[in-house]
Amino acid sequence: MADSASPSGQPSGDADRVSSRAEPATGWRAFVAKYTRDWFAVVAIGTLALLAFAKVGEDVFEHESGTFDGAVQTWVLAHEYPVLDTFFLWVTRLCSPGPLSALAIAGAAFLWYRGDRRDAAGVLLAPTVAVTLFVLVKQIYARPRPDGLGGAVPSSYSFPSGHATASAAICCTLAYVYWREGFVSGRVALLFAIILPLVVGSSRVYLNVHWATDVLGGWSAGLLIAALSAFLYDRNQRRRAAMVRSTVPLAAP
Repeated sequence: MADSASPSGQPSGDADRVSSRAEPATGWRAFVAKYTRDWFAVVAIGTLALLAFAKVGEDVFEHESGTFDGAVQTWVLAHEYPVLDTFFLWVTRLCSPGPLSALAIAGAAFLWYRGDRRDAAGVLLAPTVAVTLFVLVKQIYARPRPDGLGGAVPSSYSFPSGHATASAAICCTLAYVYWREGFVSGRVALLFAIILPLVVGSSRVYLNVHWATDVLGGWSAGLLIAALSAFLYDRNQRRRAAMVRSTVPLAAP
């Protein structure tokens, strides 16, 4: 039996086949547009983070940050309270690079369990690069620390803050990946990516174990690492989508 005519005069069967072929193209264009937008955002954030780290690092290396660091230190020391002492001591203990790395491992393990092994590897990249980076850079700058709260000063060098670097790298990476996977809402991801690193970094300045520029440099380095992890995640998603498209048979002509 002949196909019934469509309002345009084309047989409806042919119209359906044309429509079925047009849909993948539309889907592909939408995917490319979304990927380009996400890629641009990741690259832009990574570039800004790199520039910020370079600027702070230059100021510290050239000993041009003393006025700013001194002003922040003076203000913080004038606003110390016992309740804040206790709060920030707990923050700095619970959110040191060790526990934060354990959080990243747990997040990666969940992705691995779901079969997202490349995504899991991208998440594990954050703590690995963060710890390696701040350990190496500390040795290069060899910046002495401030006196510390009650005279308690860690033995390592000051710039950049390991707590700030690790918290920004790990929290921003987990927030981005878990948001893209649909595990958390955009608002929750944004709050997690901003508030926890902000509190962790502030605790280091409040406890007088880091200069303010140590924390700013750590946040910048951590954000750069997170942007790298996000870039790898997006590339893996593009690869996965391409594999899915290649396995979907085209509609019969």
